[in-house]
Formats: sequence, structure tokens, C-alpha cells
Amino acid sequence: MEATEEELIYLKELVSLRTKQRVPIPIKEQGYISPTMVIDNFLYHGDLNHGRDKKLLKELDIRHIINLCDYELEKDILDQFNVLWIDTDDDISTNINQYFQKTNQFLGSCKEKDEKVLVHCQMGISRSSSIVLAYLMKYHHDSLAQAYDYLIERRRYAAPNAGFFLQLIRYEKTLKKMKEIVDNEQNLVVSPNVTDKLVVDNNISLDK
Repeated sequence: MEATEEELIYLKELVSLRTKQRVPIPIKEQGYISPTMVIDNFLYHGDLNHGRDKKLLKELDIRHIINLCDYELEKDILDQFNVLWIDTDDDISTNINQYFQKTNQFLGSCKEKDEKVLVHCQMGISRSSSIVLAYLMKYHHDSLAQAYDYLIERRRYAAPNAGFFLQLIRYEKTLKKMKEIVDNEQNLVVSPNVTDKLVVDNNISLDK
């Protein structure tokens, strides 16, 4: 997936947010035992274990689930919760943008009903983070940088892969054209010295 120099600069800016000094999160809120509460009493972000834990889901009063793993949840979960299954892989070549409208509508419907929802993938790192970020941009009208900074503040290991980030960057441009995100110039500043190849975590790279 080819990226422009402007997109590479922005991608570097986004990745740099992971190293920003932040106030430590208490262990019980780090998202290992329970999913991360991204939006109070509404949106939770977690991993496969959270999506399979019927007792935990009921304790948190979660009624809806977006499952981004490449396999379905167990039948007892499907029978008791409203599950949207998006069968997708965590790969830089995967077109995750094609699901943003469906997941945003699903989350928007849950919000209108004032009911809680869990978004999860295998590890709660890449696929689920991408869906949560798309929602924050669409409904909270945040820029991608603002949304990612907000998400990392709550879930430190949220990290879409490079291909997903590039699609989120382009989704942000679409939302700005539709006036759903207010374009402002007060974005995070990074050095303009960007090479033709930007290497991000897990040895993934994007070529111009």
C-alpha cells in the first residue's frame, strides 16, 4: 500500500504518540483483567478473552459485541449477546476501511439505546483499535491524532498496524471533506525529516 510523503509524516507523528510521557494507569485499569472503558458507561475496548467471558460481560452490563477476530465467538455468547462479527485479519494489506460505516452505525445504534458495547479482536491492539478510532473520528468529530492520543491515554498498547493507520488517515480526510471533523492546524509537530521508507513496530514498513 503506497503512501504519500504527507501521509508518512502524519504516520510518524501518530506513532510518536506512543512514547509521549503519560500518567501511569492503575493496574486494574490497564485492560488485562477487564476491558478498557473508552467512553464512560458505553464503549469498552478489549481482547478475545473479554469477548468470551460471559460472567465479566454480564457484570459490566455489556449487551453488544463487535468481534474482529477471524473466527466466531462461542454459541452461548451468540445466544445471549448482540454480536456483530467482522471476519478480518490483522495484516497491513487488509481493507479495514470497508467496515467503518457498518461498525460506526452499530456503535451509534448502541449509543442511542444507551447500551454498553465491547469492541475486541484477538489481542485488543490493532483491529479493534482501528474500529474505535474510526468511531471517535466520526461521532466525536476528533482528528485522528486527537482520537489516538485520547485512546492511548486509556489503553496504552492500542496500536493499529501501518496499513490500518494509513486507511484511518485517509478516512480522516474523507470526514474532513464532509465537514464532520473540524480541520485545525494545531496538530502535533514532528520533524519534517522523513525518509522514503517509514518503519513502524513489528518490522512493518510502508514504501512511498
